[in-house]
Amino acid sequence: MGGVTKPGLLDQALQQVDRLRTGTLRIGVTGLSASGKTTFITSLINQLENHQRGLLARRKPFDRLESVRWQREGIDRPFPYLESLAALASTPARWPDSTVDLSRVVIDLRFRTEGLLGKLKPVRSLRIEILDYPGEWLLDLPLLEIDYGQWCQQMRSWLEVEPRRGIAGPLVARLQALPVEAPHDAALLAELAADWTDFLRRSRSEAGLSRNQPGRFLLPGSGVAEQMLHFVPLLAANSHSSGSEGSWWAVCEARFNYYRDYIVRGFYAEHFSKLERQVLLVDMLSPMDAGQPALADLKAALEAVLGSFRYGGSSFLSRWFNPRIRQLAVCATKVDQVVPAQQRAVQRCLEDLVTDSLAEVRHGGVQVRGFPLAAVRAAREEQGALVAGLVGESGWVRYQPGSVPEHLPLDMAVEGPALFRLRPPPGLHRNEPFPHYRMDDLLYWLIEGEPA
Repeated sequence: MGGVTKPGLLDQALQQVDRLRTGTLRIGVTGLSASGKTTFITSLINQLENHQRGLLARRKPFDRLESVRWQREGIDRPFPYLESLAALASTPARWPDSTVDLSRVVIDLRFRTEGLLGKLKPVRSLRIEILDYPGEWLLDLPLLEIDYGQWCQQMRSWLEVEPRRGIAGPLVARLQALPVEAPHDAALLAELAADWTDFLRRSRSEAGLSRNQPGRFLLPGSGVAEQMLHFVPLLAANSHSSGSEGSWWAVCEARFNYYRDYIVRGFYAEHFSKLERQVLLVDMLSPMDAGQPALADLKAALEAVLGSFRYGGSSFLSRWFNPRIRQLAVCATKVDQVVPAQQRAVQRCLEDLVTDSLAEVRHGGVQVRGFPLAAVRAAREEQGALVAGLVGESGWVRYQPGSVPEHLPLDMAVEGPALFRLRPPPGLHRNEPFPHYRMDDLLYWLIEGEPA
């Protein structure tokens, strides 16, 4: 990815001092649904645990890495690493279950230090903290900037366009007919909330759409009362609507406000406001395969998500007392589904999709780097073709994937590469590094804070 400037000596010194001062690196792994976030985190832990083998052993600073400890004790809701390993090592191998609730990753690293710093502090300890959560929840962050009436107007505009209009079907007319100021019917509201949830689920599965709000309708997680998720967009309402206590407007607005102010804002404040690094994982190939509407929806979703985070931090004091994201890794995932020669093209298409958003992030002084990534490489190249196993089938297939354009057309009209559902490779084991593409490059960049 172009446009990355190597940090100056002062910046490098400040970053090193900051690491020694805090001893903790908070990394936000940001990924929409089906981006491969659980597999990515599992592979990240696996690569660090096996730092003396594979590609990590060949590069700094991992040649000075003495020990790695994945923390389980005393961690509230630890990441299901062992369960994910069991899935990948099963026969036949299968992908880990998708994330359905919050979990935390804590990894302690111990490095030998060298030179003058080695005399002052022979061992450098670094704790990496990562939060795992359902990707569906990310799409709720833009709700922090709008009120209920604006959300209703936004949903109405989305439902006027295919494929959402066709997927919603009669639900649109039912929501349009709800009397904003009339007393609400609790049973009907619960039924409509269930129908809206089904509409969101079908939008994702049938059309590959990304913007499915509210995200917790699909995966509520723990600690959320079911009744508080009983609200729907009133399509006849606008930002000037109102209603007395107990009306459709009053009830839906109150629950939307609770959802926005306590669930979404609380989630953001507790887990995202202190991030120092961010990894954005995007399955670019599936939307390209699904077609132009899916790509347009992905573009809007990513722009909204990137606009929700705090980037930069221009002053010396902000580095110490008001940490912000200063590095952003943008990763096109599952690139093993195309031949290696086309993996960079997939990454370029992703960067083309969010050109303006990345320009804004860079303008805030943030280092941005792109990594076409396969956290667990499921396919291998043989003489210009790919060889892989398919989900639900035994044996191997040899095939030639479709081509990927060098750049994404402005109208986003592309012919996808016709993807197969690949299963994990056999023989994966915790004590051997998983086959991958560029996990070592990404880990180096995240920890060292410099372009690889």
